[in-house]
This record gives sequence, C-alpha cells and structure tokens, in this order.
Amino acid sequence: MSADAASRGHAATSGQPGLTLFWLLTAASIVLHNSEEWLLDMTGWIAEHPWLPGRSLHGDQADFAVVLALVAAAVVGIAALAVIRRPPWSAEVLVCVAYALMVNAVSHAILSLLSISVMPGVITGVLVLLPLGLMIVRALPPVRWTVANMGATAAAACGITAGAFLLGPMLSGIG
Repeated sequence: MSADAASRGHAATSGQPGLTLFWLLTAASIVLHNSEEWLLDMTGWIAEHPWLPGRSLHGDQADFAVVLALVAAAVVGIAALAVIRRPPWSAEVLVCVAYALMVNAVSHAILSLLSISVMPGVITGVLVLLPLGLMIVRALPPVRWTVANMGATAAAACGITAGAFLLGPMLSGIG
C-alpha cells in the first residue's frame, strides 16, 4: 500500500468522522435504493421478464416490501452498531459492504441492458451505490481478500438477502 493510501486509510479510521459519514451514507443509500425498487414495482418488472432466474422469490409487492425492509434494517443495524460502538472491524466490513453495493449496481445495469428496459433500482444503483462504493473502496484501507474474508462477505450478503426472502412472505401475512 502506498504512503498516500495508508494515510487516507489511517485518517478515515483513526478519528472515525470519515468512517461514520461513510456508514451513514451507506445506510441512507440502501434505504433509497430499496425504495426505488419498491416504488417502481420490482415484482412487476420481474414478472414481465420470465427468462430471469429466481422470479418466484420476489412474491407479490407486499412480500417484497417486507424483504426490502429487512435488508435495509440489517444494513442500518450494522451501520448503527459501527457508528455507536466503533468496533475495530468497522472499516473492513464497510469495504466489504461497498463491494456488495457495487455488485448490486452493476447487476441492475447489466439486467437493464439485457432486457432493454429500465430495471427498478438501476437509477440509484448507477448514480448512488456505484459511486459511493468506489469512494469507500478508495478512501478506506484495502480488505485482505483471503478465502475466509471472501467467503464471509459472500455468506453475509447472501445470508441477509436469502433470510429476507424467506422471512418476507411469512412476515407480510402477519399484519
């Protein structure tokens, strides 16, 4: 790591103000992105594209609203914990979250191009998630991409999403 990158990382993690701001922006961007997916009817868009895998996971709009709320709540909860408790893992976890945000944004862009239609979430994905993810990755110390870190990042991202998709239909019927 260069001296400039090391000093940027040290500045972002030692005093926490930059890290706190990045966590707050990340939480807000997830809420904004998930709102776009819901408001622009992601379930309807998915239904109109029968060639997409996993269509049955999205359920109806009420189920999907709960899924989006659960994912947002998970990220907001992690962000709140990171901001309030300031644990030593905060910067590294945020960089992992940033990579997940960028993958999400790119997947929305690719599916929009493949379907020749605007996928709900592509606007905030490209204009918010991707730039924020890039800023975080460039400003914070790099993650040590070991097999364990990669596995943990993938498992956390998939686990939060899969858990929300499993719980969403159950919880949407409770109300």
